[in-house]
Amino acid sequence: MKKIIKSLFLALSTVFLFSVASKAQTVEEGLRHLNAERYLKAGEVFNKLTTANPTAENYFELGRYYLNTADPASNIKAAEEAFSKGNALDKNGNPISMIGLAWVKIAQKDFAGAKLILDDVFKKGKYAKDSELLYRAGEGYAIKGLPNDPAEAVSYINQALEVKKVDNPEYYMVLAKAYDIQNEGGDAMNALQNAIRFNPADKAYVYSFMSRIWLQGKNYKEAQDAFNNSIAADVEHAPAYRYQSSFHQTYQNWDKAAEAASNYLKYSDGDCGAKLRYSKIAFIAKDFDNVLKTLKEIESCNEDPIVHRLSGIAKFELGNSTEAINDLKTYLDKADKEEIFGLDYGFIGRAYLALDDEANVESNEKMAIEYMEKAIAMEDTTFDYYTTLGAHFQEKKDYPQAANFYKKAVDTKKKPDGQDYFRLGILQYQIQDWPNADESFDKVIESYKDTWAPPYILSARIKTYRNPEDTLYSYHERYQQYLDVLGDEGKANPQFKRDVADAYKYLAGRAMAVDKDIVKATALIDELLKYDPDNQEAIQLKNSINGIVPEEELMEDGVASPDSSKAAGVK
Repeated sequence: MKKIIKSLFLALSTVFLFSVASKAQTVEEGLRHLNAERYLKAGEVFNKLTTANPTAENYFELGRYYLNTADPASNIKAAEEAFSKGNALDKNGNPISMIGLAWVKIAQKDFAGAKLILDDVFKKGKYAKDSELLYRAGEGYAIKGLPNDPAEAVSYINQALEVKKVDNPEYYMVLAKAYDIQNEGGDAMNALQNAIRFNPADKAYVYSFMSRIWLQGKNYKEAQDAFNNSIAADVEHAPAYRYQSSFHQTYQNWDKAAEAASNYLKYSDGDCGAKLRYSKIAFIAKDFDNVLKTLKEIESCNEDPIVHRLSGIAKFELGNSTEAINDLKTYLDKADKEEIFGLDYGFIGRAYLALDDEANVESNEKMAIEYMEKAIAMEDTTFDYYTTLGAHFQEKKDYPQAANFYKKAVDTKKKPDGQDYFRLGILQYQIQDWPNADESFDKVIESYKDTWAPPYILSARIKTYRNPEDTLYSYHERYQQYLDVLGDEGKANPQFKRDVADAYKYLAGRAMAVDKDIVKATALIDELLKYDPDNQEAIQLKNSINGIVPEEELMEDGVASPDSSKAAGVK
């Protein structure tokens, strides 16, 4: 009896294990892995399906898998082989396999060849109104990463829906993919919402797709809801964590962005390709230490030169400029020409500028300028390179060189703003380039009109310095504008005491020398003394006015000297 029970138990166990294994090897399971970007696991499932049950449908799913991997262009031949094997199972050809072969033609950009195959399938009476085949035909035109024709995809799906109003969410997923390729976010989202309405097998995939569309449209609350729904539907759906990382990057929550990127790696295949994809996400999340760690792990299995760009920039951000330069130059040597961008040259230039090498400062600066100007020539706007160079030379107190680069920054920007002109004007002020400084500060005032006082006093002084022979106090309006914009509260601020004094002295000088108005001049000096009661020049000037001082002396006192630039914080 015990032997019978034992045998029965073993038999039941075998059946149970077999059923579990069979359940794992389903098209649905393979698609779940594929949608979650677990390409190795998806490939294993589809290959085992064709081995265990070599039907045209299973070969179609295998070919479909190959055309939806991370690098579909390299798998076109494998897809064609799978579709051909399925087609060979029927001496008259199999319609689903023929549609797969049409996909291959589309992937090869042979749209005419694809049309011939599809026309041949659908001209046959029993297939002309087959909504499933029409839907599959449309899907082949909406594969991202390969040649496509989204309008043709939409046309086929609409034909399928006209033939039979089915509640198949996959139809709407193809529509969403087609609209996504066309950058029609609203239509894509409507299609995805229809897919959810019809209860898709892989809700996590649909929700993560929604999250990406919302992120592209900068609808961040909706994006957050979508990737949360995706994770709730399947905690192992890796793409949801990519979009979660992007969301946190938007708000500069770098720790959370890095954590999400780590989860992406956790739930992907963990192979070389997955680690490279993770490195790209972690790089954007500024998790540079883990970027370098992971790139080190795939040195022996990766051939994509982008690792040198990622490694170089990560090393630069971590302060290792020497190795950053070596990595980025390696990238320039190995990458395809069309994959080299201005930012690659820009980072090399910035790395040269950051080198701590006193023996080669001039040569490193020369290389920095050379590489940054290459980036600028390629119209890279990742960084404001000329401003970076200007700030570098300003810090070194090489003011003429700094002014030169700030001027280039202004000249090359489409819309330079007040700060751009202010930085330039300050340097021109430092080197006493009065004509150009005057022009720059006029631009600053135009930009910050009546909202920021310092540019007015600097502009007033510059105009005075430009015309030292002026006896008419021609720039009194600019000094008065300074006081008006500064306001009573600003005048009472000790930080501006020297500037306020200079403005009132100038105005008092005009009142006496030009207007011949002793009462007005005295009132202006009294205002000055209200804010700077210990100002000896003002006290002496008031005494002189009361004693009827000679006009020449008044004019001399009324003009601020270039040394007073220190009052504006200019060193």
